[in-house]
Amino acid sequence: MSCGVGGKPPVTATTPSCSGGGSSCGATTPQYGGYLKKKGFVDVDRWYVAREGDSNLYCYKDQHQTSKELEKVDLLESTVLTDFGISPPALLIENNGKKWMLQTKEEGEILPWLKALEKSGVQCLEPTEEICPLARSAKDIYGFDCKTIDGSPVNMDKYKGYVVLVVNVASQ
Repeated sequence: MSCGVGGKPPVTATTPSCSGGGSSCGATTPQYGGYLKKKGFVDVDRWYVAREGDSNLYCYKDQHQTSKELEKVDLLESTVLTDFGISPPALLIENNGKKWMLQTKEEGEILPWLKALEKSGVQCLEPTEEICPLARSAKDIYGFDCKTIDGSPVNMDKYKGYVVLVVNVASQ
C-alpha cells in the first residue's frame, strides 16, 4: 500500500503507554506515523512510527499491522541525515554498518518527519559539503565562469539583467 495510490497520509496519533506502570499506565504517548519508501535492492513502502520521547524508529508492514515491528532502529545510536538533494527528500540512517534510505512520497512530507524525530530526541543533520572560499564569499553569480551544456566556457556576467536558472546536472 502506498500513500500516493489510495494509501493514507502520515498521521499524528497517540498510543497507550504502560512502560512505568503505576500512574503512567493508561497514559498516551504522542506519535507520528506514515509511509516511507525504503530504498534498496527492492523499493518497499513501509509504515514507520516515531514516538515522542522514544529514540527508536519503528517499521511495520503497513499501518494496520502494528502489533509486531519488522524493524526497530535506535536513532540515538545512529547517524541521521536529511537529503534534500533528491526529490522527494529522504532520511539517511546509518547504524552499526547498516544503512537505510527512507524517502518521502512528496516534498512537504519531510518536515513533519523531522519535527517528529526531534520530539523523539533525535537530531537530524544535513549532509555537509565543502564549499570553496570563492563561493562562500560571493555576493552574486556574475563573477563565476561555468561550462554550458555542450562544455563551452561562459562567464556568468554575460547574463546580467536576465532571469537565470542554474542547473547542476552532476555529470562528468
